[in-house]
Amino acid sequence: MEIARHGMMSPMRHHVRVVAALLVTATLAVGLAACTRDPDVTGLPSELPPADGATTTVPLPVAAPPCVQTPNGVGQDPPPGSRPGDLIASYELDGQYKSSVGFPTDAHAWRISYVSTGLDEHDLQIVCGMAAAPAKGPSTFTVDSGPVGRMLAWAHGTSGLQQACLPSLAPDTSLWGKMSDGINAISWGSGFGARKGDPANGALQTALDRGWVVSAADYQPNDTYVVGRIAAANVIDAARATSQLMDQQHPGEAPDAYDTITWGHSQGGHAAVWAGQMMDSYQEAAPNHDAATLRLAGVAALAPAANFIVQPDRQGIEAGNGLADWEMHHTIEMLGLPLPALELQIAPPLFSYIFGSWAVLSGRGTPADDATTPAFPRDAGVLDLRAVTTAEGAETVAQLAALCTVTDARKVQSIAAPYRDAARHKMLVPELWNLPDAYSPGEFFKGGVDRACATRDPERSDGGGLGDWCRWIRWNLPGPDGVNPFPKVPEQDGAPVPMLIGQGMDDQVIHCRPADGTPDADVPAAADCMSVALYESLRTADDGYCPATGDRGHLELALYRKDGSASPAGHLPIPGQISAAGSGKAAADLTFTGSPMERFMTGAFDRTLGTGCTARVMNP
Repeated sequence: MEIARHGMMSPMRHHVRVVAALLVTATLAVGLAACTRDPDVTGLPSELPPADGATTTVPLPVAAPPCVQTPNGVGQDPPPGSRPGDLIASYELDGQYKSSVGFPTDAHAWRISYVSTGLDEHDLQIVCGMAAAPAKGPSTFTVDSGPVGRMLAWAHGTSGLQQACLPSLAPDTSLWGKMSDGINAISWGSGFGARKGDPANGALQTALDRGWVVSAADYQPNDTYVVGRIAAANVIDAARATSQLMDQQHPGEAPDAYDTITWGHSQGGHAAVWAGQMMDSYQEAAPNHDAATLRLAGVAALAPAANFIVQPDRQGIEAGNGLADWEMHHTIEMLGLPLPALELQIAPPLFSYIFGSWAVLSGRGTPADDATTPAFPRDAGVLDLRAVTTAEGAETVAQLAALCTVTDARKVQSIAAPYRDAARHKMLVPELWNLPDAYSPGEFFKGGVDRACATRDPERSDGGGLGDWCRWIRWNLPGPDGVNPFPKVPEQDGAPVPMLIGQGMDDQVIHCRPADGTPDADVPAAADCMSVALYESLRTADDGYCPATGDRGHLELALYRKDGSASPAGHLPIPGQISAAGSGKAAADLTFTGSPMERFMTGAFDRTLGTGCTARVMNP
C-alpha cells in the first residue's frame, strides 16, 4: 500500500509502488517498565535514524490528530493505567474528507490512537490507526455463542518505517481509496486495460452497508519490521480500540463481542496470518475487560510475505528458494523495458527495512522473563549489523530506513541502483551475497541466505551474529514453519478457522512465478510460489487444516494466472482481482458482492464454509 499526499506523488509512482507492497511492516518505539534497555546498539552506523518520538527524523506532511499530539501521541508514554487495546483518542474524519472520492455513505470514519504492545505484552506503546462504521452503529448477528458484531481487521502493505509514511495520514487513499491503495473501489491495471469500479460497490462500502465494522492499524513506528508478534498485537489492539469507540458512539447498543476476520495484503498478509494465529493467546496474555471480545471468524491473506527462508529439512524445498534469496538480486523492469535507468533493485529497500529496524529493536530491550508473548528469542544478542552487511550496505541501510516508499520513490530507486552491478557493489556479506564466479552486471542469481542459515544452530545464540539473525527470521515466519512458541494455525475454540490465501502467478515481489513449461491450469510448485509453500505447511501440519488424520478446517488457495489486462496477476492487482465479481470492465464485474473474497468472508461469518483444503487456478 502506498500513500500520496498534497501533490507529493512521484511521476514514477505506479511503478515504484512495488517497493511499498514488497516490504513487511510492523514497528515499535521504546521499551517500558518490564523491559531492560541497552542504549548501545551494536554495529549500527551513526546515521541510522533514531526510533523515538512522534515524528522521528522525518517531518509530518500533514496534521494528523490525535496521533501526533502531545502528551499522548505516537512515540509518547501511554497514559497511566492504560491497557493493551485501550482507545486513547479519536478524530472524526467526516468533516475534512466527506467530499473526497469514495468516502462511504451512511457511515463515519475516524483516525484513532490506541495502546498496543511491543517487546512483550507488558511493553505498552501508542499506535495510530483508523476505524469506519455504519452511521446507525454496528449490526448484531445471532450465532451459537450468542449476539455478536462483525468486524474486518485490515492490515495494510508497507509505506515506510517512519510515522510520516503511515496510512492514517492519508485515509482518502489508504482506507476508502481504490484498490490496491485502499480497500474500497475494485480496481487494477493501468492504461487502456485499467479496471475501476464504483466506490458504491466497493469492499468497504459493502461491509458497512451490511452493518460490519472496519478497523485498520498503522503498525507502530519505527524499529520493527516483519516482527510478527508485534504486527499481530497492533492489528488485534486496533480492533479492540475500535470496539471501545463503538461503545462511546453507541452506548448500551454496541455488541460485547465481535466475530473478526483479519485481512491483509503483502506485508499485511503476513500481519493478518500472525494476528489470526495469536488472536486467542494474545487476548489472554494482554486482557482488556473494557474492550469487546474478539472471536476469530477467518483469515484472508493476499500475497502474504512468507517463506523468508527455506528450511529444507522441514519443508522438502531446495535451498535458494526462500523469499530473501529470490529477491536479493532481482530487478523489476519499469514499463517492461530492460533499461538500467528504469529498473528497480528490490533487495536494498527490503533488506534496509528489515536489517535496520531489527538491529535497532534488538538493542531497545529484552522481553521480560515472565512474558508469555516475547517478540523475539530472549537469549538472542543485540543483532550486529556488521554480521550481515558490508560497510557500503550499512550506509545504504541508514539512508533507506529514513525514507517513505512512495513520496521518496526517486531517492529509493537512486540509492538502490548501484547494486545492479553486484560485483562492484555488495550490500551483504559474501556468504549471503553469493556472487557467482562468472557474473555480468544485471544478471539474476539467487542469494545465499537459505544455505547460510542452514549451517547455524537454531537453538543457540552467537552473540548477535549471523546465527541470531537466522533465528529471528525463523521466529517471524507465519504458519507452521515459524520456529517460535506461539500457535502456528489460526484457531478458535481449538479448531482452525476458515482461511483464504490469494496470489497472482506473475508476482515478482512476493515470489510466485511458475517454472517454464508449467501448464496454465496447474498450481505452481511450492519452490516457485510463496503462497503455495505457506498453503502446504498449513494443510499438512499435524494441527493444520487437512492432516493425514482427516480434514479439520476450511483452507483455500486462490491463484490467478497472467492473462493480459483481464488478469495482470502481479503483486499489486491481486486485491482487486480477487475482490471482483468478474474479470471484465462492466459494472457488474467490478463489484465486491459475488467476488471470491466476498463469498469467503460471508461464508466465514455465517459459518457455512465446509471443511477441506483446495488449491486452484481461478482463471485456467
